[in-house]
Amino acid sequence: MNKILALFVAISLLLAGPLVAQKRKVVLLKFNKQNGILRVVFEGEDVFINKIKVTTTSSQIKAEFPEPFDLKYQKDLPFEITPSEKMVVINLKEKVEIKFFRLSAPARLVLDIQKKEPQTEKVPEKLKEKQIEQQKPATKARKIVIDAGHGGYDFGITYGDFNEKDVNLALATGLGAALTKKGKRVFFIRKADQYVSINDRIQFVNQREPDIFISLHASLSRNFVLYEPVYEEQSSNEYSIASSQKKYAGKSKVLTDSIEKTIKDEFKEDVIRRRMPLPLLYSAGAPCVFLEYPSPKFISYDQQMKTRLINAIIDGITAYGI
Repeated sequence: MNKILALFVAISLLLAGPLVAQKRKVVLLKFNKQNGILRVVFEGEDVFINKIKVTTTSSQIKAEFPEPFDLKYQKDLPFEITPSEKMVVINLKEKVEIKFFRLSAPARLVLDIQKKEPQTEKVPEKLKEKQIEQQKPATKARKIVIDAGHGGYDFGITYGDFNEKDVNLALATGLGAALTKKGKRVFFIRKADQYVSINDRIQFVNQREPDIFISLHASLSRNFVLYEPVYEEQSSNEYSIASSQKKYAGKSKVLTDSIEKTIKDEFKEDVIRRRMPLPLLYSAGAPCVFLEYPSPKFISYDQQMKTRLINAIIDGITAYGI
């Protein structure tokens, strides 16, 4: 009887081996190129994708998975990949800037890769001040929406103990409190550590029709970076893009110019300006500014640093017309 039982157990173990092997998660690797940005997407089951650990350098991406998996991808990838049992290494042909975030339904890890651009030509300070003065809007801002980028399972940039989503929220909260003391009506897209989709952020802004919209993020470089919207037609996009920013483009530029000047005055650093079709900028029906502060690799974001940055932003808003 014992021999029969042992034989049954042995056969069961032999059969179980192939069944276990069949349970390996399948991950899809996709990509597309648009407006100078290479977007790389890992897609799969929610729990599996949300546990991917990402580390980056200026020319390489390492995606570490929680367990062995099967990777399926196109054969004409514009980069070199080295897949292993629990990791994918992407080697890029040139130095780039990389930002990553996570999306749901279906679960995706998205990496946006952009070639590093040279700094824009400097404009003499006196001329820039004159341009800002000439272009100031006639009305003063009263209602302000503040966006703390990322949140929830979307950590943004991570570096040591630094999580971008947490610093974004701290800056947004401090900025909002200071503006409230000045008598402004302030609305926060998120007040806690929660995930908010791009579509929901766009809808929040446009429902409130603010006088100013500010989105706060971390840069991958040692520089402050300010973005301006562009309006090229897009062949494919996950978001509900509208051209509602077009009529505010002039005011958005004046607002961005004002904040650029006050940041340079405070930190004595150059500010990089970029024009990109970011959905959040492109669809905001309000004068807006999208600000990236320097990477935590180069600056420590203690309370003193946060206060300096908040004050510089407020000075820029004041110069704009509050």
